[in-house]
This record gives sequence, structure tokens and C-alpha cells, in this order.
Amino acid sequence: MTAENDPDTDSLRLTAEELAFLLSDPQSRADREERNARANRNRTERRRSDPAYAERLRNEDRLRQRRHRAKAAIGQPEREPDPPVPLPALSAADALRRLEDHLDAAATPQAAQLRRRPEALRRYAAAFELYRILSDRGERPTRGALAAAFATRLGLTLTPSQIQKLRDQVEGFARPGGPWHAG
Repeated sequence: MTAENDPDTDSLRLTAEELAFLLSDPQSRADREERNARANRNRTERRRSDPAYAERLRNEDRLRQRRHRAKAAIGQPEREPDPPVPLPALSAADALRRLEDHLDAAATPQAAQLRRRPEALRRYAAAFELYRILSDRGERPTRGALAAAFATRLGLTLTPSQIQKLRDQVEGFARPGGPWHAG
């Protein structure tokens, strides 16, 4: 039996990364770490001072995530869209009143924080109404549809994360025990 085919020596072989690590100079590693730290500090500072640069980084990150999700979805069956959360047939004013009553009865720090923000409560009530209108087709409203509805009906331009939070809050308030539970 030759040493090339010996299973005992195969377990002792190093990968290219392990070999490179062992052969690298500790000083060059420290220099590389310092360069990386300096680059991160510069990038963070530029992101704070230049909104266009920060937006470009966010867009690139979103695109990278979208490509990663699309690549991971190759060969997977199409996911069924989530059904809409059932909401009671209320006007925005009634939804706002029920939300205020619910928050007055709740003793959580989040409820106290929301009680101090009437503009946020009105936005939630508007999101409730738009969600209910958009879900009449039997599908959960997408963030894009909600954003377009806010823009056309209310003249509000919201970020994707704000729309996501509004949709999550509407669905959360529609759970059992919430102010907008349909049951």
C-alpha cells in the first residue's frame, strides 16, 4: 500500500485555507485587520455624512439579498402566498377608536408609548382601512400595494421598512385579544 492511498495520511492533510493561515505572517494579519477596521470606520463615517452614499449601499444590499433569495429559490416549489388577516368591517374612525380603547386598557410600555403618539395611531387606522380594502381580492396586500395606496390616497410616501411595520402592526392588532380581531 502506498502513502498516497493511505487513509491515515488523508486525515492529516490541510486545506488550502488552513495551510495559508499557518504560513501567513502574524504581522501581515495584524496589518490587514487594521486596514479593514480603518476602512469600516471610513465607510461608517461617510454613510453618516452622505445620505446618497448610504442609500446606494442600502440599495446594493437589497439587490444582493434579492439575488441570494432568487438563487436559493431555484428548484424549490413556488410558495403559496400568505392569506390576508381577516379584519372586521370598520371605518377608519371606528378602528382608531377601538385601537385607542385597547391601548388605554393595556398596561405595557409599548401601549404607553403609542398613546403619546396620536399621529402614529391615525397612521395605523389608515393602514387598517387600506389593508382591508386591498385584501378584498383574497390576497395579503403586498408592501408595494400598501405604499402605493398610502401615496395615492393619503399623499404619504413611506419607506419599505415603515410599510412593513405598519402591515405587521395591522396583522398583530387583528390577532385574538387585539382591538381589530374579527372573531
